[in-house]
Amino acid sequence: MKNYWNIFRLKIQLRSLIGEKDQGFQNLGKKVFQLFRDKELEREDLKEDVQEILSIEDEIEHVREELFREMGQPPRKQCQSCGKYIDSHARYCSYCGNIQERSKPE
Repeated sequence: MKNYWNIFRLKIQLRSLIGEKDQGFQNLGKKVFQLFRDKELEREDLKEDVQEILSIEDEIEHVREELFREMGQPPRKQCQSCGKYIDSHARYCSYCGNIQERSKPE
């Protein structure tokens, strides 16, 4: 039997993380706009924001994978190059384009 409470909890967590990611994009966009407007583009100012968004994206993928498992979806695999979760039968990573090795039949 599926654990509906856990599925509900994971969906709420996923929405919250996506909201955090969107807020990070807004903050980053404001800073980039201000830098362009003021004709100064110091990339060091953006590194922390970019890293925070990348960290949230990783957490989103982790929660999505946990949600897929809770809902009885087939397991996904991680790309051998970038580590993002992709369909278990994918020949290419949809994130980085890396060719995936096929699993050997047993």
